Amino acid sequence: MATSDLAVLMALRVHGRGDAARVARAVGCDPAAADALLAALAARGATVPVAPAPGTPPRAVPAPLVTLSDDGRALLARIVAEEPIDRGALVALYDTRFPAADRGLKEAITAWQLAADAAKPAAQSAVMAAAAAVGGVAAALAAVAPRLAPYPRRIADAAAAIATGDLRFVASPRVDSLHQIWFELHEDLLVTLGRSRGA
Repeated sequence: MATSDLAVLMALRVHGRGDAARVARAVGCDPAAADALLAALAARGATVPVAPAPGTPPRAVPAPLVTLSDDGRALLARIVAEEPIDRGALVALYDTRFPAADRGLKEAITAWQLAADAAKPAAQSAVMAAAAAVGGVAAALAAVAPRLAPYPRRIADAAAAIATGDLRFVASPRVDSLHQIWFELHEDLLVTLGRSRGA
């Protein structure tokens, strides 16, 4: 499936800001393709550059970051409204399967973070079980909205990394962790369905 403007705009909306590498990881495309799509959106006025924080050394900024402009947010809202998906089915999945998976993952990650060393293996097993559950929900959502297909792949990759002992992939914001991916999927669904957190 070709990467769409919608996927790139949504990645920027979910992250708040991003560069070609981050967008490529989020939407499942080659960084060069993401760079070309970002350039095309910038030419349409849909994105604006993010200025580095004051005092940031030039070499500390690995790549230029962009965020959505007001026009980009309006474009995203219009394309989302026109997305050819079964919204009723997506709402049903969000209302019936998402809450339990969400709660299970959050509880498992919190228990893992708080576990004493001796209890870490059992807590890690619980995280892996929760990862399998959210992966199943993500796959069901992607079957309704194909644009969401990168999420179950990313969840599987994070779970595989945890299984090899790289525990950053449980909840670190510095890598594509389970917690980060699930947060992004939740935000994506909220935007797609026109809802807000806690509603």
